[in-house]
Amino acid sequence: MTPRALLRLLAGFVVVTAILGVILRLTYELHPTHQVFVSVWSSGKLLDRREIGSAEQAQPDPRGMTVVETVTGTAPILKRVPLAFTFGIVSGRDGVVADVHGQTLVLTPDDLLVRGAYDHGFNQPGISLSYGLDVPLVLAMISERAHLPVSDITRDATLRRIRVERVPVGTPAQEQPHGDTLTREQVLASALDLAHFLARGQKRDGTFRYMVDAATNRSLPGYDWPRHAGATYFLAQAAAASGDLTLRIAALRAAGYMRDRAMLDCGEHRCITDDNDANIGSSALGIIAFVEIVRTGLDPSFAPAIPQLTAFLRSQQRPDGEFMHEYNRREKHPIDVQRLYFAGETALALARAFTITHDRADLDASARAVAYLVGPAWSFPGNRYYFGEEHWTCQAMDATWADAPNPKALDFCQRWQKYGRKMQFLRGETPFDAEGAYGVSPLVTPRFTPVGSRTEAAVATLEVELETQTSPAEVADLEAQIRRSLALLVRQQFRPGPAHLFASPTSVMGGMPGSSVDWQLRIDYAQHAGSAMLRWLDVTAPPTAPGAAGNAGDTSRTQAPTSAH
Repeated sequence: MTPRALLRLLAGFVVVTAILGVILRLTYELHPTHQVFVSVWSSGKLLDRREIGSAEQAQPDPRGMTVVETVTGTAPILKRVPLAFTFGIVSGRDGVVADVHGQTLVLTPDDLLVRGAYDHGFNQPGISLSYGLDVPLVLAMISERAHLPVSDITRDATLRRIRVERVPVGTPAQEQPHGDTLTREQVLASALDLAHFLARGQKRDGTFRYMVDAATNRSLPGYDWPRHAGATYFLAQAAAASGDLTLRIAALRAAGYMRDRAMLDCGEHRCITDDNDANIGSSALGIIAFVEIVRTGLDPSFAPAIPQLTAFLRSQQRPDGEFMHEYNRREKHPIDVQRLYFAGETALALARAFTITHDRADLDASARAVAYLVGPAWSFPGNRYYFGEEHWTCQAMDATWADAPNPKALDFCQRWQKYGRKMQFLRGETPFDAEGAYGVSPLVTPRFTPVGSRTEAAVATLEVELETQTSPAEVADLEAQIRRSLALLVRQQFRPGPAHLFASPTSVMGGMPGSSVDWQLRIDYAQHAGSAMLRWLDVTAPPTAPGAAGNAGDTSRTQAPTSAH
């Protein structure tokens, strides 16, 4: 093909694409409309819905929570083009109207949220990303309400999307925090509510309700020892910060289960596992939890378990600083594979352990791991530690800074945070309440767990910046980034959230959802958000008078110098 022919082909492609874009926009963009529904909900079930003339006519209903739902726009749905249907709905904001066999059936965003219809249309398991409308579920919901077979809905129904704004009746609007208005009191209250959510879900043996569906309050299957250990660590932070006996008991119960029932032989050493193939992440996060319990004085009896576990982690380290992430207990040998997060968790665990064991081998192993993580491990695009949000590295950099500072690691973390700021949403950049979240597209509902974990790393970076000669402008940029993320977490936490859509609002009070439309509450969602909050409160705390009590949530070393604040 000649260059001129290629240019003509490209020009034709551009023209055709532009024309199709204009046609699609004129046909399917939202057209302004005004329609008002009043809905009555109780314990997550819709009791009644009727159309009224205006929002002012709505009155509270003694049967349950009354919600005014105002339709502000409508547009056709390409029912016979599955991808257009799946991705043509804005999660959490758009509903669906079906006209079929003389019936008009309305599914508002509340209906779709309760059934979990958003962000389940398309799944990319490799990067844990799901998005789009669950079309088969929506068609089934219409079928249920119309009392018609799904085949009739698919064949005969005319579908429209509607943009809906909802306001609960009789519930005063609350001022929502943003980065520039966030207060320390709001952050502390949010963190403690997260901790109490975990404590309420703890079983007598010390394990947790691992994952809960907020809408139904149903426990979902699965368990994970690294996340159990992470939840234990956060409960210890919260107990130390608040002096709350309930949180202390929960932290010690969870830690006791790991020490007394999950510490098993891994060759010559001890590790935390319940399987033949032990991963180092369970032991690493177990150490972090035990160190926090000992360091804060919650229970010194956990100190002897720490060197037993660090010896196992050190035995898994390769000469280049990386770790062999698994160990075959039956055959008594390491397995040289690498899993996401484990190397950074282990580097952090060894550094934190050094403050208790005072064993230089722990610090040296951590320092070598940090050097590897910010060096050879990042030497090519697409490395799993980078795009998989390996957020523990910068916390390990912070934890080793006092005794084994690594300027290259600090430089890496500062560059990573600058990259994060480029990916962080500002107000009004997406259709969602996403200011402070991270994402690659304004059309994909942002997840909250990366907000919490990246903020943990950002706070760790900030702590070192406050101790070094980092420029005030760079510190200010990082602080603003952190505040935006923390404010988002405070806004999105269930305190109480859309309580009218929950079967048991008190059971899920304080929980952190996966996103604004993913209402699964997993224990690490609370842990990452809560740990980030308490670490920020500590790192940014005003200086205390000599001899005064320590700051809430302190997890590493002494407060940064006064001049840095």
